[in-house]
Amino acid sequence: MEVFRKGKPINKRRVLFVICCCILPVINWLIFYVFANLSSFVMAFTNKDGVLSFDNFIRFWDELTNPASDIRIAFRNTFLTFAIVLVSFPFKVLVSYFIYKKIPLAGVYRILFFLPSIIFSVALAMIFQKIISVNGFIAEWVQDWLNLATPPELLADSRYANTVVLLHMMWLSFPGDLIIWGGTFTRIPNDVLESGQIDGVNWWQEFTLITVPMVWPTVALQMVLMFCGIFGASGAVFLLTKGMYGTMTLSAWMYLQLLNMSGNQYTSNAYNYMSAVGLVITVIAIAISLGIRKWTDKAFEEVEF
Repeated sequence: MEVFRKGKPINKRRVLFVICCCILPVINWLIFYVFANLSSFVMAFTNKDGVLSFDNFIRFWDELTNPASDIRIAFRNTFLTFAIVLVSFPFKVLVSYFIYKKIPLAGVYRILFFLPSIIFSVALAMIFQKIISVNGFIAEWVQDWLNLATPPELLADSRYANTVVLLHMMWLSFPGDLIIWGGTFTRIPNDVLESGQIDGVNWWQEFTLITVPMVWPTVALQMVLMFCGIFGASGAVFLLTKGMYGTMTLSAWMYLQLLNMSGNQYTSNAYNYMSAVGLVITVIAIAISLGIRKWTDKAFEEVEF
């Protein structure tokens, strides 16, 4: 930096200005990242009395291997939610590609698909609850389809609640990421696409053999980030059902464990237990993400353009 250039007198005012600009972000990073994560790591290996112990990990394993435990249900629903994210990922890319190619009404589709992402999730959850309420047409349609005596409460019945929550997620997650993929596709040189058209490639060949390899770094990054959040896949479970009726996911379960803990933070073991659970799933998520990263690096050779 010019302020610290060798042989040049130090401008004390500029140095003081730089320090003042950096001190608050540094303090924030030390407190809310370094200290918080170190404290969480230590708490995972201690009990509520501060004594070194592996009881939190033993408890986690016992609950995980118990088929009737809440955490077992939470893991199942989390993986189902992530499966929807994973399956919808290539469709998101494909839909964004068609919009980038300016199919008829592409602008309308762009607005319709992107609109849910700019509306508050609470408002969307309220709209969805209103649509599927017992007075809505969907509940009446389910009643006729299943020959029920009364319209079902789709979000307050364990027979339907989890399916409805997953359908809600599919509705909102598809296609998504239009801005990211739209900007990525526009970087592809038109000369490359025109060359493919001269060679007679169809849209599928253009997409799989030209477009995807050229934007693969972005695809790889999105996949790694997606797998990093594998245990955070939750959708709108807390807004729709608060985890009841068999809809609990891991992130909602961890939040409710702290929200509903008995006693205060000094006498309860909830913080220590959640630290242990968080540490385990973080290690697993990192291992999965590194494996995905290694695979994506070998899938295509890097293309410079």
